[in-house]
Amino acid sequence: MAESEDVRTRLLAALPQLTPTGRRVAGVIRDDPSGVAQLTVSQLAERAGASTSAVVRLAKTLGYEGYPQLRLALAATGTEDRSPVFATDIAADDPLSKVLHKLTAFETEGMLATAELADPATMAAVVDALVRARRVELVGVGASGLVAKDMEQKLTRIGMWCRACTSEDDALVQSSLLIAGDVIIAFSHSGQTTSVVEAARQAAAGRATTVAVTAGARSPLARISAHTILVAGREDGFRSAAMASRMSQLLIVDALYVGVLQRTPSAAAALRRTYDAVSDRRTEPTE
Repeated sequence: MAESEDVRTRLLAALPQLTPTGRRVAGVIRDDPSGVAQLTVSQLAERAGASTSAVVRLAKTLGYEGYPQLRLALAATGTEDRSPVFATDIAADDPLSKVLHKLTAFETEGMLATAELADPATMAAVVDALVRARRVELVGVGASGLVAKDMEQKLTRIGMWCRACTSEDDALVQSSLLIAGDVIIAFSHSGQTTSVVEAARQAAAGRATTVAVTAGARSPLARISAHTILVAGREDGFRSAAMASRMSQLLIVDALYVGVLQRTPSAAAALRRTYDAVSDRRTEPTE
């Protein structure tokens, strides 16, 4: 991975967990990464209206030993990539045509960052658990619930027993029944949704395999899960966490689904049968 892309990916992943001060520092870096590379820690702190310790904390949150290492990584952006670290934020007076182009940039950036963040070994382990699972529970509330339902539709089409739980009570009830050999995949952008975290905790107590799909690398959900798949996504202006996370989460769902298809010989036949079962209900094209 190029240094410029590495900084971009780390910033995208860290944004949901940053304090307001940390976000101010990240915003300065976002707007002028190569320029920031020329600043001392005191100069960056002054420009961001933050303390030098806040700058150092951000550098360590991003995985660098300190600010000097972050500066070196940022300096590489000046020679490798002149594009901003993040796409431009959506403004209140942007016309819809401009909003569309900005959202396209947002979603593309988020999915590319997710592809970098998702650990291949973790993804393979989750696919392996899904292939061997007795039953699969998919948990998500709000926008994450829509992602859970999408994965349910995909897995049931290939003959897997799975259930999407999108209400708090249902998630807690169903997760309490999971045992060894079962899998729970918990979707939460922040990793802090109480009912989702508690559902994963109950499933872990029953010795089920727990999987977190979240942007919160240090969140409660990530800490209690056996496997954590990190996704990118940020809140900015008119773009809520629900919008930020959905496409990145769906990318992970599609990747896991394809992985299961590749590992399950009967899946392709099941998919064909389910397609044929409803094919006669499709409208024939007209001349």
